[in-house]
Amino acid sequence: MLTVHLLGHAHVTYNNRPVPLSAKAVALITYLTIEKLPQHRERLADLLWNTPEARKNLRVELARIRSAGLNLFPLSRQLLYLENVETDLNGWLSQLGGDLDQAGLAQWLSTLRGVPLSGLEDLGSPAFQEWTDHQRWVLTEQTEEVLARAYRQFQRAGKSWGTRAIAARAEALGFVHPGEFLMEDAGLDLPETAAAGLPAALSVSLPVPAPTAGRPDLDTPVLDTPVRDGPLHFRVPEREAALRESLKRAAHAPQVLVLHGPTGSGKSYEAGRALTESGWLTLQISNSRAGRLIVATLAQSLLAHPFFPTPAGGGAGEQPVFPDAGLSEPSDNPSASGQTSSGQTSSVQTLQGVLLRPGSLEEDVVKVATVLATVPRPLAIVLDHAHNGPVELASVLEFLLNVPSAAPRALVMLSRTPPSQAPLCRALLRRFGAAQSSVAQALVLEVAPLSLGSVVQALEAQSACRGNSGWGDADLHARAAVLVQRSAGNALHLLSLLQENEPEQGDGVGRLPPAGHLPSAMRDTYLGEIDGWPAPLRDALSSLSVIQGDFSFGLAGSFPEAARRGMTPAALLREALERRALVETEPASALSWPAFGPLGDAAPGEPCYRFRAEGLRTALSGQLPQNERQELRRHLMAELEASQPGLALYYAERAGAEADAERLRAAYRSRLPAGSPLLRPLQPVASDQLRAAQIKAVQVRPEQVRPEQMLSAPALTAPPTRPVPEPRRRPVSASPAVSWQGYLLSWEQGGWLGILSQGRYGHPHTLRVHLPIPAHLRGASALTLRLVWRLDVFHAGHELGPGQMAFPLRFSVPGADGAQVLTPDVPGDYTEEGQRQRVSADVTLGGWMQHELHFNMAGQAAERLDLQVRALDLALTIAELSLNGHSILPLTAAPERPGVAGNQDSQPLPQSLAVRH
Repeated sequence: MLTVHLLGHAHVTYNNRPVPLSAKAVALITYLTIEKLPQHRERLADLLWNTPEARKNLRVELARIRSAGLNLFPLSRQLLYLENVETDLNGWLSQLGGDLDQAGLAQWLSTLRGVPLSGLEDLGSPAFQEWTDHQRWVLTEQTEEVLARAYRQFQRAGKSWGTRAIAARAEALGFVHPGEFLMEDAGLDLPETAAAGLPAALSVSLPVPAPTAGRPDLDTPVLDTPVRDGPLHFRVPEREAALRESLKRAAHAPQVLVLHGPTGSGKSYEAGRALTESGWLTLQISNSRAGRLIVATLAQSLLAHPFFPTPAGGGAGEQPVFPDAGLSEPSDNPSASGQTSSGQTSSVQTLQGVLLRPGSLEEDVVKVATVLATVPRPLAIVLDHAHNGPVELASVLEFLLNVPSAAPRALVMLSRTPPSQAPLCRALLRRFGAAQSSVAQALVLEVAPLSLGSVVQALEAQSACRGNSGWGDADLHARAAVLVQRSAGNALHLLSLLQENEPEQGDGVGRLPPAGHLPSAMRDTYLGEIDGWPAPLRDALSSLSVIQGDFSFGLAGSFPEAARRGMTPAALLREALERRALVETEPASALSWPAFGPLGDAAPGEPCYRFRAEGLRTALSGQLPQNERQELRRHLMAELEASQPGLALYYAERAGAEADAERLRAAYRSRLPAGSPLLRPLQPVASDQLRAAQIKAVQVRPEQVRPEQMLSAPALTAPPTRPVPEPRRRPVSASPAVSWQGYLLSWEQGGWLGILSQGRYGHPHTLRVHLPIPAHLRGASALTLRLVWRLDVFHAGHELGPGQMAFPLRFSVPGADGAQVLTPDVPGDYTEEGQRQRVSADVTLGGWMQHELHFNMAGQAAERLDLQVRALDLALTIAELSLNGHSILPLTAAPERPGVAGNQDSQPLPQSLAVRH
C-alpha cells in the first residue's frame, strides 16, 4: 500500500518502507493525493516548474518515479491521478476513537513529526507555493482541533498523564496548546483536571495570560467587556489564521495590518489576542490625530516597560527583568553587562528627553525609532481610531517601521471605516502594498458580524463548563439566534446582553434579552463616539433619530431649521455620511445565488438613508428632550400622512394625538388593498402554554404582553408537535455575512443558510434571492420544494402600519399558480400584487420543521426559484432544500467570494449626494 505522509516532512512509503524520491516527485504525488481529481500533465508541469521546459521536466520526473519501483502513471495517460493511496492523516484520525493506554498514546502522538508538508517550501510556481501554504494551514488547523478533542477525552476521563503528553507534543511542534481550545470556546477557567496539563501562563482564562511571579504583565491588550466568567471567544478560523500568517511574515519584512469594523465589533480584542498568543510586545496608541502625541505615547510606553531600568529602580548591580520571548540569557561577562547597562541608560535618557525637552517632530521621531530598534522582542504598534488619523502621519509611521530592528515589527491599525474611507490607512497600504519585497507586507481584514454558528459553539462550551446539562441543542440554538438578532452580530453588544441577562443559580443559560433594549455598556460606547462630533451635527442627528427606518433627502430637509441646528440638509447628510453616522440604503435589487451579489434588477429611485446601527439611533434619540421628540413626531405625522398613512398613524399614537390617530387609522385602512390580511386581526399561533413560556423568558408581567405582540418577544418555545431531528452538516466552512437591505445572510458551518434581520425599527424591506432552477427541471409540469428549517425570531412589525403583509419565508416560481408563504401568523390565503399567496401556517418557533411546497407550472417554463423574506425581527436557518429531489442545500462547497453585496465603501461619499447636492 502506498502511503503519503503529510504530518511533518512530506515523503512517501510503500508497504511501510520509504521510497527514495526527489522533492519534486513528492510534491507531485502529494498534490494528486490531496486534490483527488485527475489533473492534466500540462497543468501539473506549469505548477511545479517555472521554465519553458516544464513538460520535459515532468516526463523526466515521472520516469524517475517509475525507476523507484512505483508504477503509478501509465506512459500514454494525459490525465494523471492516483488510486489506492493512503495518507498518514487518515490512519492517525482512525486511531483517535480507541481507548489508548500510555504506550498507545505515545505511538499515536509520534505520527506528528513537525509542521505539515515540511520540505515543500519554495518549490514550483507561485501558484503551487500558495496552494502549499493553504493546505499546510488546513492541516495545521485540523491537527490542532484533533489534539484538542483528544485532550478533552483524557481530561474528562481524569487521565492527567494523557493531557500532559498531548500538550507537550503540541508545544514541541509549535501548535496551539490544546487546552486553549477549551478556553477559547468557553471563555472560562478550566476545571482542575484540565488546568493540570497547562503551563502556568495558560492556567487562567484567555485571552490575557496572567503575569507570573516577578514579571510584570507586559502586553495586556484592551479587551471588549467580558461576561462574568471571562470573555467568550467567537472563533473565526480564517481571520485568525490570516493574522497569524501576517505576524509570521514580519520576520522577513515589516507588516501593516488594518482591521476595520464598526464600534464594538471586536477589533482590539482580535488584534490583542493574536499578538499575545504570538508573543509580541504591544504598544497601544489611542490618539491618532497628531504625530507629536504618537511620538510621546511611544516614548512613555517604552519607559513603562522593564527593558530600560530607570535611575530610581533597584539597587546597584541589580539586573533588569526581561520577558522571556526573544531575549538571551543575562551575560556573565562584566564587560558585556556594563555595555548593556550603558546602552539601556542612554535609551532611558533619550526617551526622557523626548518627553521633557522635545525638539522638532522629525528629530524626536528619529530618537524614538532608534530606541525602538533596540528592543529585542517582536513589537507591534497598535493604532486605535486609525480612521481619524491624518494622511500626514503616514511618513512618520513608515519611518518607524522601516528602521532596521533587532526583531520583527508590525503596525496594526484599528479603523471603524474601510481603508477606502480612512486616508491614513489607505496611504500606508499603498506604500507597503507596493513595496519591492519578496513577501507580502499589507493585510486588510474586515471584522464582520458574528455568525450564528460561532455564537452557538461559544454558548455550548459555556453551558458545558457551567454544568448546565438541562438545556438541549435546540434551546441553545434558539437563545443564540435571539442574541445575534438583538445585537446584529456586534460582539460587544452581544456580550453586554449576556452580562445583563446572567442566569440565576440553577437557572440554565439565563433570560432572553427584551426587544429594543440597549445595554448600558453599548450605550456608553455610542455616546463616546457621539461626544466627539461637532455640537450642531450631534444635535441635528438627534432630531433625525426620531425617524423610524429609512428616510429620503426630502424628509430630512422638511425638518425645521431649528431641529437641524442651522445646517442645510445637504451639509447635514454629507457630514453624517462622512462620519459613518448615516449610510445610504441599498437598492431593492435581488441577490444572486449562492454568492449573494446584487443582480441590478431594481428600477432607479430616489436614494434613501438610515442610521448605521439601531443602537446608535437609540443613543441619539435618548439625548433629545421629550417635548422636542413629541413635537418632531407630530411633524413626521403631518409629512407622511399623504404618502404613508400607516407610519403616520404610528407617529400620531406615539405623540399622543388621539384625534389625528383616529383619522389616520381610517385613511390607512382605506389605502390597503381589498382582502389584505392587515385589515383583520391576526391570530398568532400561541397557545396559553407558549404565552406563559414567553412571559417567563422575557421577564414581563402578563398584562404587558398583548396578543398581537406575542411573536415580537421570541422565547425558547416548545418544539413543534412533530419534532424533526437536526439535519446533517457537510464539511463546509462558514463564510462572512452579507449585509443587504437590513438583513444579514451568511453561510453557516456545514453549508446551511442563515438569515437575520439587523434590528432596525422601521418598515422592513423584502429580501429577494434568485435561485436558478436546474436545466433538467425547467420543463417540469410541477415542482415540489422540500425544506428543513427553523425559525427562532419573528416579529412582523404591524404596529408600524406597513402596506404589505410580513412573513418569515416565502417561495415563488415565476409562471407558477401562486407563491407559498410560511408564517406563524394565520392570515389565510390572500393576494398580493395580483399573485395568489398560499399560506402554510404549521410554523412554530424554536425547533426544526419540515415542509413540502408544490408549484403547478401549467405549461410555463420554470427558470428560477425566488426565496423572499420580509420581517422586522427575524432569525431563521435553512439546512436542507431540494427541488424535485435535486439537492440545493446544504452546499457542498463554500461560495468563492460571498460578502460583496453589502459593500458600499468604494467611495467616501454616496454618488447620489455628491451629484445632487
